[in-house]
Amino acid sequence: MQIPLEIIDRLEDKYGKYWWSREEEEEFNRIFHNPFKNLVFTILSQNTLSINAYRAYRGLSLKILIDPKTLANTSEEEIAEAIKTGGLHRVKAKRIREASKYIIEKLDGKLDEVLKLPREKAREILKQIPGVGNKTADVVLSSIYSPREVIAIDTHMNRLAKRLGIASRNAGYNEVQNALINSIPWSGIPSWKWSRIVWLLWLLAKHTCKARKPKCNECVLNIICSKAI
Repeated sequence: MQIPLEIIDRLEDKYGKYWWSREEEEEFNRIFHNPFKNLVFTILSQNTLSINAYRAYRGLSLKILIDPKTLANTSEEEIAEAIKTGGLHRVKAKRIREASKYIIEKLDGKLDEVLKLPREKAREILKQIPGVGNKTADVVLSSIYSPREVIAIDTHMNRLAKRLGIASRNAGYNEVQNALINSIPWSGIPSWKWSRIVWLLWLLAKHTCKARKPKCNECVLNIICSKAI
C-alpha cells in the first residue's frame, strides 16, 4: 500500500508547526552530517525526549571535545556529569566511551571511512560498535543515504507502520523499514523534501498516533489506517 500523495501534502499543514526553529535546524544539520557526532547524539537520544538529548549534547560539547580519541580517554564519570541533563546519563556515558574506544581500536578512529563501504557492509560494521543497534546504525547511514534507501525505525515509526497495516504486527525491523520506504510515493515528491516528509511522518506518529489513546479522529492518515477503520 502507498500513502496517497494528497495525504502526504497535508502533513506539512498539520505537523509543520512542530518543526524546529532555524537555529535548532542548523545545529541539527551540523551534528547530522558529522558521522561521529551523529552517533553520539543518537546515543544521547535513546529513551528520552529530543529536547533532553539536545541539552545533554550541548553540555557534553561545552566540556569535552566530541571526537573518538578525546572521549575514549575521558572517564565515564566526566562524561556522565557533562550529559546529566539528558537522563540515563551513567548508562549513556558508558556507551559513548565504549563506542569511542571501539572506533579508535578497531576502526582506526575513522568512522567516515566505514560509510564509504557498501551500505549493508557498513551497517554490519556499525552494529558491532557497543551500544549500536539497527536504529542507531541507520541514523548514522542516513547522513549519506536518502530516505528512499534508509529510514531509521524507532518505536514511533514501528507503531505507525503496523497500525497503518503497511507492516504486519509481528514484522521485524528490516521488514518494517522496507514496507515504510515502499509506502511513500517518492516519485511525486521533490527529492529535496524527502527527509522532511519522513520527519513529518515521525511527528505524526509522536503527536497523533500515540502508543496510548491515539487521536485517530484527527489523523490525516485515518482514511487508510487499519486501526482507524
